[in-house]
Parts: sequence; C-alpha cells; structure tokens
Amino acid sequence: MAGPGPGSVPLVRFAVPGDCVAVLPAGGGDTPLGGRGVGVLLRRGNLFGHLTVGQNVVLAGRLAARRAPEKAPEDATDLLALTGLAGRGDAYPAALSALEVARAGVAVVLAGSPEVVFADEPAGELDRLAALELMDLLCVVARRGTAVVVATRDPDIAAAAHRIVRVA
Repeated sequence: MAGPGPGSVPLVRFAVPGDCVAVLPAGGGDTPLGGRGVGVLLRRGNLFGHLTVGQNVVLAGRLAARRAPEKAPEDATDLLALTGLAGRGDAYPAALSALEVARAGVAVVLAGSPEVVFADEPAGELDRLAALELMDLLCVVARRGTAVVVATRDPDIAAAAHRIVRVA
C-alpha cells in the first residue's frame, strides 16, 4: 500500500525492470516496464481502442508467444470467460463500462501467461462496488497460481489482499 508521495508507478517501476509482457497502448503516458514472466495492469486496461476486446487479447498472447515461445498463451475465449466478458469479445473498448475495461485489461495481461501481475491502482477509475469486483477477479487470478501485486492507496482495496506491505 503506497502512502503519500510520488505515487505507485515508481514503486511498480522499481519492482519490474526489463521488457514488458503486457500490451501497452502508444501515447498512454508514463508507464512502468515489465520483465519476462511479468504482466502489468494499468488503470485503463492496456487496450488498443481500434481493436476489439478479443483482438486485444489475441494480440497480447501472440506478442508474448514471440518473446517466450515455450509458453503457449491461453485461449482468448477462455480468458474472456474467466474475466466475466464471455460474449463481449467483439466489442470495442469505447463500448465497455469502466469495470469491463478493467476486466478486459486483466484478460490482456493474462494472455501473456505471466508468473506475476503488477497492478498499478487498477481500481482507480471505478466506483466502490466495481473496484471490489475487480479485486475479486484479481484474487481468482491469484488462486489460479499467478502472483498478484497491487499498488494502491485505497485501504478497502488493500483489505482484499492476503498480505499488505506498506511503503512510506
């Protein structure tokens, strides 16, 4: 849990040196970098607006497979179902609710088959109920065997985690 100061992006940057596995849209501003086996989930879901949700997930999987050919990416349909977006693969990001964009971002990150997912204020643009739903999804991801690290200033979001580390 990050305290007052420069924010959680520097924390994620420090924790994740190297190349990014997640697909990050161009022009998204200051973004952290990720290493092999690491996925980075940002507030806006890591989505390209000109691609459908399904295309975003497929692209992320293909890019990850090029970097680590020994790891086969999960099927996009399965990832969309896991994240609660079954039937929404043909939708464009602009047509999604804020929670759906966040869920799609999780699917994109998971398409890279990461060992660890770093989430930088993933619920920052969600209302309270949607934020808790997103944290429930991240807990499901963790139960499937992917480590999940969430940088947040929100004590309610932090409370959903199994362990809290405070950073001054």
